[in-house]
Amino acid sequence: MSNIFPNPTMTVNTIFVVDDNPVNLKVLFTLLKESGFKVLVATDGEDALEKLKHITPDLILLDISMPKLDGFEVCTRFQENPNTQDIPVIFLTALNDLDNKLKGLALGAVDFISKPFQKQEVLSRICLHLKLSQLQKTLKHRNQRLQSEVAARETAEAELVELNQKLEQRVKKRTQALSQAIQKLESQTQKLHYQANHDLLTTLPNRAYFMEFLQEMLETKAETWAILWLDLDDFKKVNDSFGHIVGDQLLQKVAQRLQSSLGDRAIIARLGGDEFAILLPYNPAVDSLDDLAQNLLARLKEPFTIQHYILTVNASIGIISSIASYQKSACLLKDADCALHHTKAQNKGQYAILTPCLKAQFAERQQLETDLYWGIEREEFCLHYQPIFSLDTQQLIGFEALIRWQHPDKGLIPPNKFIPLAEETGMVQKIDLWAIQTACQQMRAWKNLFQLNSNLSVSVNYSSVKIQFLEELQNINWSEILQDLSPQNLKIEITERGYWEAGQAGTAVLEFLANCGIELCIDDFGTGFSSLSRLHEFPAQFIKIDRSFVQRLAPNSKGLAIAKTILNLTHDLNMKAIAEGIETQEQLEILQGLNCDCGQGYFLSKPLDVATVTQVLSTYFPANQKLNYA
Repeated sequence: MSNIFPNPTMTVNTIFVVDDNPVNLKVLFTLLKESGFKVLVATDGEDALEKLKHITPDLILLDISMPKLDGFEVCTRFQENPNTQDIPVIFLTALNDLDNKLKGLALGAVDFISKPFQKQEVLSRICLHLKLSQLQKTLKHRNQRLQSEVAARETAEAELVELNQKLEQRVKKRTQALSQAIQKLESQTQKLHYQANHDLLTTLPNRAYFMEFLQEMLETKAETWAILWLDLDDFKKVNDSFGHIVGDQLLQKVAQRLQSSLGDRAIIARLGGDEFAILLPYNPAVDSLDDLAQNLLARLKEPFTIQHYILTVNASIGIISSIASYQKSACLLKDADCALHHTKAQNKGQYAILTPCLKAQFAERQQLETDLYWGIEREEFCLHYQPIFSLDTQQLIGFEALIRWQHPDKGLIPPNKFIPLAEETGMVQKIDLWAIQTACQQMRAWKNLFQLNSNLSVSVNYSSVKIQFLEELQNINWSEILQDLSPQNLKIEITERGYWEAGQAGTAVLEFLANCGIELCIDDFGTGFSSLSRLHEFPAQFIKIDRSFVQRLAPNSKGLAIAKTILNLTHDLNMKAIAEGIETQEQLEILQGLNCDCGQGYFLSKPLDVATVTQVLSTYFPANQKLNYA
């Protein structure tokens, strides 16, 4: 890489990089070395402090988040040492909140560079602060010389006139130099101010500028303005598929297209990532936000040509139709985010204008999210158990553990009301692990109380919306959870979609469970995410026939043909089938005629609480009689 930023002192400057991440060190070392700098590195705070006993760099790039000594502590040590306190320090951080920046500046840092690095930004900021540092050194040196000359004048009264004349000339020259230095400093300050208020990638105003401008608009009681909060759908796939360089170029072209579509009448800002905010004048009697949003979405759907790729993107938009009723910009953007969230939840690639109903729904969702967090912390959950029967022997063979939320105010909440939110927020992992542990504890208690058949099992649903959730199963202490139980006493149910999306990494986790002796069940089989080409790879012993197929069972029906096909496939793969949602005698008899292995449903038994299951077991065990379908 050519040195496009000339060295401010025309000599080789030494840059000291302190970062515990080897990838970051490699990137910065290569970039700075190719740009003409001498580069020294340290891998942590202690290493940096030790090396600074022997070196004097011109500038330090210091990572905030490091083990042992973080960047703030290391910077404090620099400031306490007279040999290093004047070396400019630029923090490297992925933390963009204002408190961390203020703390860093208070400790003496001169600037921040955000991760991931923008090469041009890194070089620009380094060169800027090297210039400022050199200027400060020059001014300090010149002031020292000036003081020395003044002292010499005071001690040489005899040469006072001559010295005064020389001094005046020197002062004039130095004043001119200082004036030039101040002008340069002001220019650099203006540049920094621009950079602080604009997004370096797209040159659009950034979040800080937009929020400040919006607050001024609110304080002046501007009424005829609307806010559009725009988010690119699935933008992460662009970075994952084509790389971040292509992703950055796509963001630049999206910004250009927004500007060309809206013209000078709108203020467009990049809030971060793939989010953009638009403030534009709006007259309800003349303008149509629906038309504007539709046109904007249509323009963004037009293909982008980047390098040799042709890319298409969709966007979702949340709209505030008037800012007149707001006093704080943060509240306004929160409501715009509410409208955007509703759009993405309902149908990506569309728009939604905030209404009181949407706002109430969003507030309700936020409250439910808060309640769910505290519900997990306070263990407000319980398990109900739905019996599973052998359709051949009519014997009870196990239970499916179904989670319920005992909300302190709203009562018993079924899983379909909170599990989707738990999956979206990542809280489902704690819930699922709690359910596995609790179900095994209950099975152990029943087994010890009634001397149950060791083959009786409990099935627990486990969410696989993210691969790291599945990987967590490898970190569980299964010997402790299955204490006094056989691994066959536990079945883990993962939806067909979860198996399909798990990929090779997820399949490896499931094979680990199978090797531990824990049986696996494919839940909701046949509901639209089938991958028959991979079905034989799944280490599962059971397939659950979804209730949607069971409900359509009737003689000579298509539902019957589908169920028969699923059962034949299941048995050909040496797996067993469990039909769920059996609600009629006819459904039961058809499934028995098709040699379905097991079944569950309201016709056989509703989900039961622990006390009711205990009462049922006390009636039928240890006699091991057949259970009636009632």
